[in-house]
Amino acid sequence: MAWHSLSRWGELLREGAIDAALVSTAGMATDEVGADAEITGGHRSGSGPCFDRGSGGDAVALLPLGSRPLVLIHAPTGPCTRDQSPRPWQLLLPPADHQPQLWRELQRLDLLPLRDCSADDYESWLQALLQGPHLLPAHLSLLEEPPWREAGLKAVPPPEPLEESLWLLVREGEAGLPTIEALSERLRDRLLEGSRGLQPMD
Repeated sequence: MAWHSLSRWGELLREGAIDAALVSTAGMATDEVGADAEITGGHRSGSGPCFDRGSGGDAVALLPLGSRPLVLIHAPTGPCTRDQSPRPWQLLLPPADHQPQLWRELQRLDLLPLRDCSADDYESWLQALLQGPHLLPAHLSLLEEPPWREAGLKAVPPPEPLEESLWLLVREGEAGLPTIEALSERLRDRLLEGSRGLQPMD
């Protein structure tokens, strides 16, 4: 697990440090995300991720995997004492340069203050959530994974539908390799399985 900009993931691919990267684009739910978006030359149409040509994005390709709805995960807050005033709720998000669409659309809605977290380990994310009060946009399946499952977290639907589109980032010309095709198919199947039978909790 790590947060990088799409340009940085592209650099790691071209350097040979990795063979593929699973990346996401989160934002308001639309009809043009996920597997329905058309990808050409590493660039996007609709709501898919977009590369800066100046950073060498043409050397990579994006394979759409699908999309899934997001909920708002939070840690239940305890009662406040007389000498402790309640802190305002914040939305806990990846850095703005990693999820620009999500930041842009949530800033436009102006629901709650936004706070970024650039940690690349789940312990730090969970700790930040527990130290809230924070709301974390995430897929409901996160609550099924340890140690999130043991943290007593809750999930509520967002006031406006949010969605995450997932993409496999590979080097240009390698999308047709048997290993990449098998990985893409497996990830698409996992995405479908993970979205079945999960209902938001109060």
